[in-house]
Amino acid sequence: MTVTPFTTIGRRATLGAGLATLAAPALAQARTEISFWHYQTANVPALREVLAGFHEAHPEVRVTDVPKDVGTIATEVQAAALARRPPDVGQILARLTVGLVRNAGAVPLDSGEDRGAFLNNVLPRFREVGILDGKPYAVPHSFGTPLIYWNKAIFAAAGLDPDRAPANWDEVVAMGLQIRERTGRFALFISQAGRDVAQQQMMVNAGATMLSPDLTRATFATPGAIAAMQLWQDMAVTHRIHSTLSEREQTTLWLSGQIGMFQGSVASFQGFLRDTAGRFEFGVGHYPLWKDQPRRVPNSGSALMIFSQNPQRRAAAFKLLAYLMRPEVTSRWSWTSGYLPLAPNPLADASLRDYLEREPRWRVPVAQMQDTVITARWPGNRVVEIQIVLENMVQALMQGTGPAATLVPRAEAEVTRIIAESR
Repeated sequence: MTVTPFTTIGRRATLGAGLATLAAPALAQARTEISFWHYQTANVPALREVLAGFHEAHPEVRVTDVPKDVGTIATEVQAAALARRPPDVGQILARLTVGLVRNAGAVPLDSGEDRGAFLNNVLPRFREVGILDGKPYAVPHSFGTPLIYWNKAIFAAAGLDPDRAPANWDEVVAMGLQIRERTGRFALFISQAGRDVAQQQMMVNAGATMLSPDLTRATFATPGAIAAMQLWQDMAVTHRIHSTLSEREQTTLWLSGQIGMFQGSVASFQGFLRDTAGRFEFGVGHYPLWKDQPRRVPNSGSALMIFSQNPQRRAAAFKLLAYLMRPEVTSRWSWTSGYLPLAPNPLADASLRDYLEREPRWRVPVAQMQDTVITARWPGNRVVEIQIVLENMVQALMQGTGPAATLVPRAEAEVTRIIAESR
């Protein structure tokens, strides 16, 4: 038989296909599978798009993402660790990370092959959320900052400038009174979706520090914090500008255009865009200042931790975290999910700059990165009890059970007691 160039190419192609067929099972056997527990139930398509990019960059690793409830994921991780079946990677609320280091065997993030070099892709101040005893155990992910949203139509109906946010809490009250008097609507809703987040943000913004440096006692009952909590009570009980309905009821009212202002996380932004389309236009403003204090607001959101005790899966988990912290990945995740960018210079990313051109309101949270500080990280294994104490404090304030001067120090003492009794 005469061998032509085409015949040779065909034989080579056949041989290549055969080798590929033989290699496929070997590749499948060599692939490392890891689990990633997360609570991004509202952002699963966006998250899986990110993971598809990771799989393309690292075909030797396969990630199975497992959606969990945000309220139980930390306790589930701890239980799985005790049973020696932890997830390889877990998304944990930032304020719960200390307990997971001490009770779930979290892996130091500088123990991988690159010695934690990927952490340099995160703003240094944000990286502090994962540091314990000088070691990095968590890296920020899905970080939030508090904002003030307002309904422009209600502002206009109340005779307010529909394009200007309240700059401080005094203006929140003044604008709220005007909304109530001229429209008869509730003027304000402070979201408490995170149980202990809004309280922290308001008290820290008023000059308080939530915990002692050694994490052994609560320290938030400062004069500024007590005054801020008293204002929260006054807005609900005295001025009657703050709705006292449930979180679900208030959110429904806001989305239907019935509340003037919503104070909540940047994480709500993308959902608001979808759910208010065709109903009303909303503005986005910085978190209101407290008196003469500089703006200083604790983050909401989460961090990623590695729990894998298997060396091969742990190495794969480090690859995943390094990919997720790439500046181009964190920037895209930011504007698709609604969370903050993480890179030291997020505007260096062209996709984020393009998004800001299309959606100028997103400039507010990006600018507020410089005012966002690390949340209190509750120690011990009784964190939920601490959150409930702070949640109950706000409920008692809004019900007029007692003044902030009594309720805030009482809550501080109770949190300190729980920390002392924790392990």
